[in-house]
Amino acid sequence: MSINSREYYRIYKVSKRAGGYRRIEAPKRFIKVIQKWIYFYILCTRELPETVTGFVRGKNIFSNAKLHIPNKNLMVVDIKDFFPTINNKEVYEVFKSFGFPWRVCTLLSDLCSLNGRLPQGAPTSPALANLVFKPVDLELQDLAKRWNCTYSRYADDIAISGNNTFSNKDIKSISDILKQWGFNINHKKTRIVGSGGSQILTGLVVNTSGLPPRNKRRRWRAMFHQASVNPLKYSGKSQSLKGLASFVKEYNPKLSSQYFNIASLVFELENK
Repeated sequence: MSINSREYYRIYKVSKRAGGYRRIEAPKRFIKVIQKWIYFYILCTRELPETVTGFVRGKNIFSNAKLHIPNKNLMVVDIKDFFPTINNKEVYEVFKSFGFPWRVCTLLSDLCSLNGRLPQGAPTSPALANLVFKPVDLELQDLAKRWNCTYSRYADDIAISGNNTFSNKDIKSISDILKQWGFNINHKKTRIVGSGGSQILTGLVVNTSGLPPRNKRRRWRAMFHQASVNPLKYSGKSQSLKGLASFVKEYNPKLSSQYFNIASLVFELENK
């Protein structure tokens, strides 16, 4: 029986906010435990460029946004099918770079692959994708420096910002580099935003505050106010409220504390 057999994964689809579905390949408990060990004791020991902010300890979407404030223009390039594009051979080369013998590299790459590629849902996939993509990051980073711009990548979102006015020619320059390494652009999710537009990067506004859009923050404030006035209305939603309060803590700890108190009130009513 092959280690990367479908028998070891639970495969399902989740809806995307923009429409359509994302295929999730979640490892079952036995494989997941092994993959977590590989992640913590092998993959996390390798350094990445400072401009990589996704799936990196101590970094998040706010770290990513801060790199681009307050540049005038923003170009966001989405990498198409980021995880599935990375194959077992590339994963093998990552483990080989750690100095493991070929038999160990083969075993580790099989444990972290599904049908010869990275599964979207395995705990090892984000770290392996970052390591495979490292030389591409360095090349794109150099390109941005030549443009006198700032570069970052959060998962499959490449962002370049600066005072330059970007064009389709610049997108093609990035696309050409990606193609040399076996990756492609998702043109539907690739965009250029000038200084007059709302520059949203990983859900945050980067041309001004580096915060979630104002309309979202107002909606959350109204929701927590309603939950404080009528907590029974939000019965069963305490965990969702706590999750949102944790997110708010990243940019407003004082407000987050207020939200946590309201979420705790809802939680207490749920458990009476």
